[in-house]
This record gives sequence, structure tokens and C-alpha cells, in this order.
Amino acid sequence: MTVRRRTIPFALVTVGAALALAACGGGSDDAAAGPSSAAASPGTATATPGPGGSGGAKTGGAGGSSSASNSPGSTGGTAGAKTGGKDATSDSYAYKHLCAADQLAVGAKELDSNPDQYVISVTNHGKAACGLSSYYPRVDLGSKNAGDRSHSIHPLVPSGLGGAPAVPVYAGRTVYAVLDVDPNGAKGSNGGIDEINVLADTRFPNADTHNFPMNEGATVVQHPKLGLYRDSIRDAVSSMRTADTNGS
Repeated sequence: MTVRRRTIPFALVTVGAALALAACGGGSDDAAAGPSSAAASPGTATATPGPGGSGGAKTGGAGGSSSASNSPGSTGGTAGAKTGGKDATSDSYAYKHLCAADQLAVGAKELDSNPDQYVISVTNHGKAACGLSSYYPRVDLGSKNAGDRSHSIHPLVPSGLGGAPAVPVYAGRTVYAVLDVDPNGAKGSNGGIDEINVLADTRFPNADTHNFPMNEGATVVQHPKLGLYRDSIRDAVSSMRTADTNGS
């Protein structure tokens, strides 16, 4: 929300004259909601949009992603960058200004502590906060050589969703979702599945899907788990562990 401040023009009336001198101050845009503090949390995921892949999809660079900002904040929100006199750093601003696909950098990378878990990162490289309309990315696992995705595996996600209308992503900040392709430790074959397909927001067209290679020899089960977007990798891992229902 923007609050406009302006001074009221006034007239100086002199004795015996009707001449009025007026002066007014210009307005300026500023944020109405103050940002709350955020504690940075270290992470291993990086994000950047890749070049166009087959079928209009986008693909990550070597290793699934390339370098980008990695400074997650707390869930309550934190200040982003000021630009053009507008301090668009509040949750309410993000709820009203949904993210565009071209202002986001998307990455996926193996979690160092568990090779079966992948950190999906979405970074806002714009100059103002924006909102993701879905609580988690749309993810499916399939073969990079498949003609379509009809046989792709879709992970379980947490149930009982509700609350805020969007996930705020502040300028220069990253949100994370963690995918576990073998949550039960089966340690079997991947069944020919070697690619993770990620759409950062379910309202984006399929052409904005990013494709990331999986580790060679990775295990993929029929019911992998995916957590909600969170501002730290640790919280994203905790959310993933609660996944219990089929995603839409």
C-alpha cells in the first residue's frame, strides 16, 4: 500500500492587496507497512534461468543451476530493495503484485547432506517484492528423452493448505522447496527417470518449465515428497516431511 504525503498550498495575504502567493510540496511514494527483521540462513541451492530447452521448456546449467543470490529471510517478511521512490517490501504489496516468470531465477540442486533430496530455489531478481500464487512449485519427475510427460511421477505435498493468498518473495531474496525422491530409503533403481521438471508457479504456462538433470544412479520411488515454499532450507526440509497427499 502506498501513502502519499503532500503539503497543503497556502496563500500569504498582504494588507491592502489581494495578491496570493502559493507554494506546495510534491508528493512521494513510500511503503505503508514496515518490514520485519529476518535472520539469514545458509543454503546450498542456487538459481538462475537457463536457456530455452526442447519444447519451449527451460533448462538449468551444469549441475542443475548456476550462481545467484542465496539470502533467505524469515517467514514474517523482510525488506527488499527500494526502487524508483517505491519501497515495495511488504507482504501486502507482494500479495497484490504476483511474480512474472521473467523476474524469477529457478534452480534445483542436490542437498549436500542427502543425495536423494533436491533443493528447488526461486529467486526474485526484480527490484520489488512479488508473490507466488501457489504454495509449492509444480514438480514432476520423468525421462529427458520422453515424448510427453504422461508417465511422469508427481510427488506428494502437504495437505490442509490455506492462509495467505500468495508466497511473498522479496527483491533479491530466495524461497526454497525441498524434494525427496526416495523418502523411505528404498535405494533401488530410478526406473529410467533422470530429470526434474519445475514450474515455479502453477499459473505460469508450461513453456516456463525448467528442466534439471538428476544424479546418475539416483533412486526414484513412486511417491516422492515435496514440501511447501519456505524462506530457509531447513524449514523447507521440515515441510517436505509432512507431505501426505497428491498435488494438483
